Amino acid sequence: MLFSLTGASGSGKSSVLPYLAEVDWGADVECVEFDSIGVPDGADTAWRHDAIEFWLQRGREVQERGGHLVLCGQVAMGELLAAPSADRLERIAVCLLHCSPSARTARLLRRGEDPASIVHHVRFGEWLRAHTRDPAHAPEVIQVPSKVPMQWSRWTDLPPGDPAWRAEVIDNDSLTPAETALVVERWIRRELG
Repeated sequence: MLFSLTGASGSGKSSVLPYLAEVDWGADVECVEFDSIGVPDGADTAWRHDAIEFWLQRGREVQERGGHLVLCGQVAMGELLAAPSADRLERIAVCLLHCSPSARTARLLRRGEDPASIVHHVRFGEWLRAHTRDPAHAPEVIQVPSKVPMQWSRWTDLPPGDPAWRAEVIDNDSLTPAETALVVERWIRRELG
């Protein structure tokens, strides 16, 4: 199984990852950061499609040995489900970490983000939340030409609430990284059943 812990910059993915990596899962669970494969200068949405496919193939390798992969990164649900290898995984579960524009701004300023770029992170965060709730929300943001043969038709006709378009959303404005990690851990354990 592949678990996608997604969210825009400042949502807490990187802060939660160390906690998740230390959990005694009682099973083979590998926790990885999306950007750990390296992000080239000028990385764009088309590059991200290729990177998503890389991680799905990695998830399949982990699955074949009986394990699970937790992938932390800015991956839109529509991109994940449309990637060529998505249908080769037993299951994909998505959890969106989200915070308000004011919390995101404060977090990004604390970590030294260029104040001029924060508006873009905030906009992407709001788009990502809307997209996670409704597949019809502005799909053109991710449906761009790329060398990866994305299978958009897997979800483009799904209505909000369809079981094939299901995600956990954790609003973590008032949660510490440790508290957020605990909520994510509970979600993963529920999904593992």
